[in-house]
Amino acid sequence: MMRRFWLGLLLAIIVGVFYTWLNAPEWLENWNEENQVMVEQQRQAGLAAGAQTDQSGCLAEALQRVESCKGSEYRCTVDGGTFFKACWENSQASEGLCVAVPPYHDTATEEDKAWVKEQCTELGLLAKGCRFIMRQQQQLCSATRVAN
Repeated sequence: MMRRFWLGLLLAIIVGVFYTWLNAPEWLENWNEENQVMVEQQRQAGLAAGAQTDQSGCLAEALQRVESCKGSEYRCTVDGGTFFKACWENSQASEGLCVAVPPYHDTATEEDKAWVKEQCTELGLLAKGCRFIMRQQQQLCSATRVAN
């Protein structure tokens, strides 16, 4: 009796795994489409906000968005980063915003990590998205310095 139970359970698991494997491409395709729509919405919101504010305003709004976001950490970080980049690119420059920002490195140095952590701590922000936004600020400020 017990042997039949385990064989039945094993068969159910195998069928479930096989069914999931067959449907995985459809699930992934749907997720990618939904993700692209959400990213584009955040990009459009960032562009609109950027037209109404300067880079400091974009930074403040992006940080507020990641801190108050109720979605998953991944979703909040992606949305906040997408919003910030689009806003920054469409906003007026903020005098002095990049002065104390260290240069961006593709692989964060210990100094980069310390600066990012210090910025989020000073602002009283706990969301991990804050660190991502600060790294983006480093990258955007470095790109601005190179362009000027």
